[in-house]
Amino acid sequence: MRNLRLETKKRINFLFIILMAVMLFLIGRFSWIQIISNKLYQEKALGQRLRELKVEPKRGMIYDKNGVELAVSASADTVVAIPKEIKKPEETARKLSEILEKDQEEIYKRITKNAAAVYVSRKIDDKQAKAIRELNLPGITFTEETKRFYPKGMLASHLLGFSGVDNQGLQGLELSYDNQLKGNPGRISIESDAVGRKIPEGIKDYKAPDDGNNIYLTIDNVLQYIAERELDKALTEHTAEAATIVMMDPNTGEILALANRPAYDPNNFAEYSPGLWRNRAVSDTYEPGSTFKIITTSAGLEEGVVHPNDKFFDPGHIEVAGQIIHCWKSGGHGSQTFAEVVQNSCNPGFVQIGQRLGKETFYKYIEAFGFGDKTDIQFPGEAKGLMYTLPQIGPVELATIAFGHGVSVTPIQLITAVSAVANGGQLLKPHLVKEIRSTNGKLIKKIEPEPIRKVISEETAKTVRELLVGVVENGSGQATKLDGYEIGGKTGTAKYYGQRKYNVSFIGMLPADKPELVALVVVYGLTSEPHYASQVAVPIFHNVIKDAVRYLEIPPKEEKKEEEDEKERIKRVKVPNVKNLSLSIAEELLAKEGLKVKLEGEGDIIIDQVPNPEVVVNEGSTVILFFNGAEKNKNRYKVTVPDLKGMRVREAANIMSDLGLRLKWQGSGEITKQQPVAGKTVNSGDYITVWLK
Repeated sequence: MRNLRLETKKRINFLFIILMAVMLFLIGRFSWIQIISNKLYQEKALGQRLRELKVEPKRGMIYDKNGVELAVSASADTVVAIPKEIKKPEETARKLSEILEKDQEEIYKRITKNAAAVYVSRKIDDKQAKAIRELNLPGITFTEETKRFYPKGMLASHLLGFSGVDNQGLQGLELSYDNQLKGNPGRISIESDAVGRKIPEGIKDYKAPDDGNNIYLTIDNVLQYIAERELDKALTEHTAEAATIVMMDPNTGEILALANRPAYDPNNFAEYSPGLWRNRAVSDTYEPGSTFKIITTSAGLEEGVVHPNDKFFDPGHIEVAGQIIHCWKSGGHGSQTFAEVVQNSCNPGFVQIGQRLGKETFYKYIEAFGFGDKTDIQFPGEAKGLMYTLPQIGPVELATIAFGHGVSVTPIQLITAVSAVANGGQLLKPHLVKEIRSTNGKLIKKIEPEPIRKVISEETAKTVRELLVGVVENGSGQATKLDGYEIGGKTGTAKYYGQRKYNVSFIGMLPADKPELVALVVVYGLTSEPHYASQVAVPIFHNVIKDAVRYLEIPPKEEKKEEEDEKERIKRVKVPNVKNLSLSIAEELLAKEGLKVKLEGEGDIIIDQVPNPEVVVNEGSTVILFFNGAEKNKNRYKVTVPDLKGMRVREAANIMSDLGLRLKWQGSGEITKQQPVAGKTVNSGDYITVWLK
């Protein structure tokens, strides 16, 4: 009996010890949770009942140098689903699918996810947002995001690039300056109950986003427009793959305009081939041809191996290491000074300069001018160009490099190098951004001119500029002439190997004595006639600088004489009727009137023409001739009717004449009515009837 009581007592003690241990464990655990880890579990509990959404920052604006908006961020609605609050997911998915034009099954998967909130469709248009709001669907709400918009459309599209739906830069300056533009996101947190319903008086937490910084470019939107306008005209008049114009301030390295065609609209970039997104001026290389002779000239003069008055003789060819290199002119240029070698763009003459320099010295100058390396313009996808290594250069390679063949450069490399000649010999780093400012206007960074190295002396640079003036005054650049301005420049024509395709270019500077502007025109893959730079690139350059100097207010050396103005105004000719004539006769008739020719289709008999016969145009205008089967192409040359209301007959007639249209009128006084109305497209040569009162 005693043993039984003892055993019972032991069991009771054992149970008591276990109970005490459990109690101590529970007390310790409660202490750990309630005291030591109190903050941690409070945060976890709060996190379980707080629904958090990201608040997107507003992407920084991009302006031109004058503060004109080129890229802005506008508000846009994003559809958000709160799965726990959706009562009829299948019906909700169907209704959203009809409005958003998205797959119903994909929407259903999104709105039934095990998540506090999910995006259904981001940055939708106002019409879609209004339709969804009117449905008042449970569990479907909106958040405001920003959507990128480019108010100038295609203008400077290759420079600006574009950004994606997540506000990230994907192309162009939007990509290269993404860290400055994108800003930092904020957040909003809303307290909800166990089934995900918002608690009316619950905790709300909001952290405002930090908006991105604003970028001010060196680009001038007016000069950019001028460049793009001339490229559009060039690709209408000539059959070519693409074209580029770059304008640069040689004294600062600022790029004032950079245009490519064909282009795309960054507002709808996905609708265009990715190949059109590339910025040819920075990312693509081409053979520069004779424009590279500026570098050969600079090196030869700086090294003293040639003087402008040195005599050369060109029989039409030169033999190098057993190979014959021909001059572009059959029979050659005969006896000439080096100044005339430059003026005549004589290949054998430049071969001799290359030989005099030797490959080591010549290569040193090529590298010094920046060829074979990136300019570091801070733009994505910049190419280095293609250049022989020094061991690869033999006698023939040295000879061909001297006149710009066998090497490939980017337009930005070439204009940067030539700008060093324009500014007195200092190679500057080109740049596209002038300054970066915060959203409240505070200056964050100002980009100053950045010298890289001195490549030639001021004296050599001055001599080179004088020689380039001779090219414009007496050589292949004569069509560049602009009254009151002394221009120096060089043409370049390079043929694709084994193909009837040409790259033609012209690079020039003005005023030549102290240049304020350097411009480069390149037309790629030209297949139509004419195919020489003097006939294609030079007129484009002339049209660009004619407007650019007025806009930049670069003063001429002397005032243009009134009689010269009058003479220029009366250079008007009637387009002869060449329909049903053979091509050879048609070209002869048009040439007599000083008109150029572009051919559409193939054949020998002309079936149609633009402008139509008897239309009065400027001397030097292009007449498009159509052959059998190419008549449909005539629609590309339609003319938009201008608004003539309020004008007098003479003013209206001048405008009509410039557009290749003809005028009929009734009455006298000012025009009060017209037919066809403004904005209609008509054929060149059509009559516009107006009524005056």
